[in-house]
Amino acid sequence: MTILKYVFFAVMLSLSASVLANSDAYRDAVLSWQSHEDVGRWLESHFVFDTSRQKAIQSRLKSQGPSGLLVRSPDKLFTEKKGYCADSANFVLNALNEIDPAYNPRWVFVKNAAGSPNHWVTAFDYEGKTYVMDYGAGKKWKAMNGVHGPYDSLNEYRDFLASLNLRGFRVGDVRYRDMPGVED
Repeated sequence: MTILKYVFFAVMLSLSASVLANSDAYRDAVLSWQSHEDVGRWLESHFVFDTSRQKAIQSRLKSQGPSGLLVRSPDKLFTEKKGYCADSANFVLNALNEIDPAYNPRWVFVKNAAGSPNHWVTAFDYEGKTYVMDYGAGKKWKAMNGVHGPYDSLNEYRDFLASLNLRGFRVGDVRYRDMPGVED
């Protein structure tokens, strides 16, 4: 039994060191970034939409409601480089807050009037205007990806989404909303 305790302790110590290294890599990257453009470039070059994660989250939402929403921590996303829309939005929100809190990044919920899935993005302020960063759309909705703006209001972003002809998507309500779930 004592040997098992030592093996368990060694495994846990190794996992803890790995988590700290991942966190340090993310922190070092964010410290080197100067603007929202750096965040966008990193996501555009590295982030991959994970359909299986989106399906797992949708299943949680059906059984648990909005509190079943999970978002990947920024350091975990930085390491794994994959996720779904809320993972990407959380990454943007946290990175922009680290770079410059004056960006005032905030969650935006996009209701899909055509049905599930809905969509999460991040709005932020820059040069007196509102911009929206979205690198968390899958292949079918890839026209949503990018940094959009400048806008005077979210209604203009909603108009942009309405102009897109995407299979399985029809823009409904677009509003600021606190993310109701938790980080995993």
